[in-house]
Amino acid sequence: MDALVILIPLLPLLAAVIIGVGLLFGGFRRPSQTFSTELALWALALACLMAMALATADLLGKNHGYFSMGAWLSSDTLTVRVNFTSHGLNVWLAVVFALLLAAGSRFAATNLPIGRPRFFALFSLFAAAVLFVLLSANLVGSLAGWILAELCGAGLIAHGYQQPRAGTNALRALLSQRLGDVGFMLGISLCYAWTDSVNWAQLQVSATELSIAQATGVSLCFALAAFAKAALVPFSPWLVRTLDEPIPVSLILVHLGVFMVIVLEVLFMQSPFARAVLGLMGLVTVGYAVIVGKTQTTLHSALLFGCLAQVGLMFIECGLGLWTLASWHLAANLTLSCVQRLVLADAPLTAAHPPRLVPARLYLLSLQQFWLEPIADWALVKPVCGLAQDLSYVDDRIIDRVVGLPSAGALPLLAHYEDWEAGIAPPAAIPFTNSSGVAGKLTEWLSALLHWFESRLVQRSSHPHSNRTARQFGHAVNQFERLILRPRYLVLFVCITFLVAF
Repeated sequence: MDALVILIPLLPLLAAVIIGVGLLFGGFRRPSQTFSTELALWALALACLMAMALATADLLGKNHGYFSMGAWLSSDTLTVRVNFTSHGLNVWLAVVFALLLAAGSRFAATNLPIGRPRFFALFSLFAAAVLFVLLSANLVGSLAGWILAELCGAGLIAHGYQQPRAGTNALRALLSQRLGDVGFMLGISLCYAWTDSVNWAQLQVSATELSIAQATGVSLCFALAAFAKAALVPFSPWLVRTLDEPIPVSLILVHLGVFMVIVLEVLFMQSPFARAVLGLMGLVTVGYAVIVGKTQTTLHSALLFGCLAQVGLMFIECGLGLWTLASWHLAANLTLSCVQRLVLADAPLTAAHPPRLVPARLYLLSLQQFWLEPIADWALVKPVCGLAQDLSYVDDRIIDRVVGLPSAGALPLLAHYEDWEAGIAPPAAIPFTNSSGVAGKLTEWLSALLHWFESRLVQRSSHPHSNRTARQFGHAVNQFERLILRPRYLVLFVCITFLVAF
């Protein structure tokens, strides 16, 4: 019966591939939208039945608990296999998630007006990724499903792309969860370095042999991944931006973060500090969700903050060592939240009752949601936009020159040099600096030296008759100067220095 575990994520994956190929080659036009809908519904329904059959076999003791399809990567002592677990909590949570995914697909088939092939291709792929995370028996497979679920979730949040805010909301959700991927990958690296394995079962056995410092380091890395996925403070703003999604994809993603912590029970039990961090972050999130939730005027947003408060309670339970309670709480709250979200899908945006009162000092904080979103914009969105500007700069300054297009940055330098050669505004006629004192004179001398270096190698290198090597060197120096003066790269150099020192 262990082989049934393969079909659970494979069936929705095949449906996504078939629908995607049909969309790519123009096979699904408006008259054939019914085929894509029925294909996705049947795939998810069969996956749900397979999960139930696997759970029943596990209850009867027919499963061995592990099934492998072979090695995917083998290098030195690292071996990554395509393997699945068919025993325990993973299987029973797969049943719950599969049921809710099937219910969500049925709801979308009834209420989604347009874009069904595109939606069901993404949703089937999302379902396959979620089930792969739940059933994968190694960290690398879980990471692959984790990232795929995030990408598909962002695509589903942006399904109504006709609205300008849909793409922005999806981008913010995706960027916020990318930070969790960094923690996940660091956790995998530390696990391999200290246990020589990336399998969940081996990690649970080797966790007792790790020192407290090692267990704390690995636990905090995976805790960061769980915080970002579960939308805990300070990652909470991305959850509020998912109000326009057709079905409760964000609620499923949030509960995956709790699942990640629960399956690492043995590891967290080795580190009291990591469990204290879980409890503290959960407590802060509960307080944030309760305060902000009291001033919400829509049923949809109130539901999201209510779910966020329950997720915070689950982290508190994990921090206190109540792992069984957290598992039951996860399954119950996920079911209740998704059912409520589907029931309220057609409800009016404004609630019938006014928001509950909060203390005057907390009212403004509640309305502004503790300014977490502006902070996230400053710390995450703006740096990404700056990176996009850097890529545009590389395109203008390097790629255009390689293909032979004129560069806008070289024209002012060339014009300045031509004026210099023609005797217009010679550099000697204009003092470069004017200072006094020993420190000032040293600074003036250094500035004059750098100015001479720039004028001789950078500006003159723009002349068409100058030496080719000097021209290339001048361009390289000029580009390096522009790049290192950007603050985010200075911060990156500092972070790299700390990592090397660590």
